[in-house]
Amino acid sequence: MGIKYFDEIDSNKLVDYYSKKIELDSVRIDVDLNFESQSLSYEEAENLNTCLKELPNIIKNSWQWIMSDYKNGEDVSEYISFHLDDFFEDDPEEILKGTDSNLDNKDRFLQTLRVNRIGVYPDSPENYLVIDWMTDPELSNYKLVVNCNQNFELEYITVES
Repeated sequence: MGIKYFDEIDSNKLVDYYSKKIELDSVRIDVDLNFESQSLSYEEAENLNTCLKELPNIIKNSWQWIMSDYKNGEDVSEYISFHLDDFFEDDPEEILKGTDSNLDNKDRFLQTLRVNRIGVYPDSPENYLVIDWMTDPELSNYKLVVNCNQNFELEYITVES
């Protein structure tokens, strides 16, 4: 069985890492597959293909989880505060340019976030899919990371560099 975007994969002779740049909704995103095992069963390949086919919906869901955490949690607010209160305190416009100036700076900052990378870990049911959201990578290397299980449900959101 072939793997969407990754035609070169032999499911009976896996290497530990594959990477592709794909286009979703006119945005180029790095997608990588990370394996611990040497082979992929038909069922595992099917789940992996479902994941890759559903990426646009999964990304939309991840954005909803980010917005929910922003309203009710701590991680997204801390990520925003780190950038606006610490990193770009003197000149927030540097990171906010191109956003709606009628909004408050925190909401404007959210407008700068884009999916930068998606990592899939088929051997890790609880951290099956990792979506890295970033502002301009030339301005910050900090990521808002959404971790999903093998059912593409939110496990947690965290901040990494």
